[in-house]
Amino acid sequence: MSDVDNRSELPGDLLGDDTSSAATTFGNADTATVRVDLDGTSHHLRWPRDATLVDTLISAGIAAPHSCREGHCGSCVATAVRGEVHMASCEILEPDDLAEGLILGCQARPVSDDLHIEF
Repeated sequence: MSDVDNRSELPGDLLGDDTSSAATTFGNADTATVRVDLDGTSHHLRWPRDATLVDTLISAGIAAPHSCREGHCGSCVATAVRGEVHMASCEILEPDDLAEGLILGCQARPVSDDLHIEF
């Protein structure tokens, strides 16, 4: 069963920030912790539940791959290695893509408390 779900009831807001200690966020209902592997570097961040992954990365000063931010172009495709996300839109991803854990960073918001995403 896939840990990726497509739901549109989540609001968007840009609140993310970088943290060197992911452990400080456990138990905070408003954020999840995420390890993002991008361009050979691992980033450990707090990911606000009402923010997309792309917004969280950009607010932390990390050059996140993106273009349209609408879920139509696919430039922000990543793999959810661990954890569950909801996506407001994921029309460009096929059911097989979702089953393999592919997500759209511009649409993904965390459901799980601890996630690992690879670009």
